Amino acid sequence: VILCCCCYFYPGCPVTGYPRPHISWFHNRQPLGNTMGISYELLAENQALKLWNVTASLTGEVSCLSVNEAGTLLQRVGIDVQGVTSPELRCLPNGLLSNQSQCMDGGANSSLTTETCTDQDCPLRWMVSPWSLCSRSCGGGQHSRRVSCHRVTAVGASDPLARDSCAGAGRKPPETQPCNTGPCVEWAASTWGQCQGQCIGPRLATQHRQVFCQNKNGTGLPHKDCSALPRPSGSRNCSSESCGVQWRVSSWTQCTATCGSHGFQSRQVVCIHQRSGKPARELHCSWSPRPANWQRCNIIPCTKTECQDTTRYCEKVKQLKLCQLVQFKVRCCDSCRDT
Repeated sequence: VILCCCCYFYPGCPVTGYPRPHISWFHNRQPLGNTMGISYELLAENQALKLWNVTASLTGEVSCLSVNEAGTLLQRVGIDVQGVTSPELRCLPNGLLSNQSQCMDGGANSSLTTETCTDQDCPLRWMVSPWSLCSRSCGGGQHSRRVSCHRVTAVGASDPLARDSCAGAGRKPPETQPCNTGPCVEWAASTWGQCQGQCIGPRLATQHRQVFCQNKNGTGLPHKDCSALPRPSGSRNCSSESCGVQWRVSSWTQCTATCGSHGFQSRQVVCIHQRSGKPARELHCSWSPRPANWQRCNIIPCTKTECQDTTRYCEKVKQLKLCQLVQFKVRCCDSCRDT
């Protein structure tokens, strides 16, 4: 873009999306607010930038960065400023260019002059206003803007002209452009199913429903078409009496040994309904750790001077003639004594 000094410039950043993008402006890749000597105003919810009194300090690049959860978009425009420059102070003692310190000392008759970089009007050019908001949120809408022909004079004034006057100024910028062309879509969900999912706590289960993407007419679409919209949950917690369960344990059985390292005992562990006491599927009690149904017992050394049975199965060991095996002969010392 070629600009003349002292005119206005309206770059636009027409973006849409959900959630609404956050727009930041930069000059030569530095935040615009940190740039000295540039006067500006943000318009249309940051989608348009009005630059006041364009000067040569604006030469370079103006860009806008749009950011939301879907991603980022960076748009740039290069700027070349031409036209009137600010007056330049020169030290001219006796009409000759000299060191400025001579003028500051006041030792010579000095005069100040001003110079301009050109005294010609800028070429005719098209000027555009910022894009309007999209006429529709989905299903195909339009941005619109004003396009007019202008002449920027050598003193920085901008004179509007008939559109035909800019026939040689290049292709006329479009006054409209499509926006929000994606289909109008929404998430829809079926009714909640029965509260009979896996128990996750006392009297607490889960229920489910189907979630699908569709257009406004109810036609199903791929889930990716609705990815920019918040998706409803497909499951939730619910109250269920079938999850009013708990573990019940019986007493421990007698230990299988009186000493040694092989004794163990067991007990019954069942899942029951809290109200009726009737057995329930163990799956319903799985939200709570299952109690152990066996454990080791009487883990103490057996005295060597005393020959005694250390397990209640010694009678069977003798009947099956297993006393010849060392491990059984030791544990059933008394029963195997005469074998």
